[in-house]
Amino acid sequence: MKTFAGPILCCVVMLLAVQGCSTTTSTGTTRPVIEKGSPAPVVRDRPASVTPPREQVEAPAVATQPPAVLALLEHAEQQANAGDLESSAASLERAIRINPGNAVLWYHLATVRLAQGEALQAEQLAVKSSSLAPGNTIQQARNWKLIAAARRQRSDLKGANAAEQRARELERR
Repeated sequence: MKTFAGPILCCVVMLLAVQGCSTTTSTGTTRPVIEKGSPAPVVRDRPASVTPPREQVEAPAVATQPPAVLALLEHAEQQANAGDLESSAASLERAIRINPGNAVLWYHLATVRLAQGEALQAEQLAVKSSSLAPGNTIQQARNWKLIAAARRQRSDLKGANAAEQRARELERR
């Protein structure tokens, strides 16, 4: 079987992988579990003390992801779409074992855990994702929004408001 791992194909695969995964809330509205348009992970091929220019941090780095990670992310999206959140989480955990420094994978696992009602674990996973994305304000803002949702699910309104404020600060950067 001939495979093509060019940047365009990888971008298409990533977009397909994060598109359309949703869950229904108690109000009957549909919200994504694995959100469409997630920022790509920061490439870790330079010293951590060197912060790349903003456009490099936010540019898609999909082509640098192992094909197995992309396939697992796509599979996780399909499983979540089918309502099998536990299998989706297992696929994401396998992808994380392959690429543990990928902040986006940790974020997606956090969204699945939140959809499962595991708010504390979702918050911890989002914090882990943020720790892996220094300088990537888009990913960090998404993590803080997820942290706010997790805190709200746990009835920690003060904490949720603080997390939302942190997300807004990061979005302004």
